[in-house]
Amino acid sequence: MQSSLVPPEYIRSIYPEIEPFLDKLIPITNGRFIKIDLLHDLLIGKQHLWIVTDDEEYIVGMVMTEVLHYPRKRILGIQYCAGEKLSEWMDSTLEMLENWALDNECEAMELTGRKGWVKKLALQEWKQEYVVVKKDNLKKTKLSLVKSEKKDGKGKQKQSASTGDSKRRNANLSKQTA
Repeated sequence: MQSSLVPPEYIRSIYPEIEPFLDKLIPITNGRFIKIDLLHDLLIGKQHLWIVTDDEEYIVGMVMTEVLHYPRKRILGIQYCAGEKLSEWMDSTLEMLENWALDNECEAMELTGRKGWVKKLALQEWKQEYVVVKKDNLKKTKLSLVKSEKKDGKGKQKQSASTGDSKRRNANLSKQTA
């Protein structure tokens, strides 16, 4: 198996061969992306396309990476991975990506993905750094002002210095929603 970086100008010519892999990736984005979004990022060079070919030069897998610029670090992010016979090409592809990351001044690599990657990558000294927790079906709730129970240090409760106008404003504020 051979892994290769595909320059953005060649992506259109191999798109029919990578489209089935993109189709597999879209459901795991949980609505964050559709195919055209991923293709756009590849075409403009925001993300990098790596293809994995077998001995007959058929594409059997693909990986999408992105150099992430944090304030204090530059990291190669492995954004997506799809393919067949992953166990036959994962190790060598990760090794190649690590070398490429170092050549491009990245000091680390990170992967966002399903839980199964944690166990699979632990064999190669990857460590789980954090967990992403998500909430769908968001709902707006009413917000209200809360009176302070703070004391002034002498055992007395602080009194609001509000007058009629500010009382009206406070009453209006408590009825507003976020």
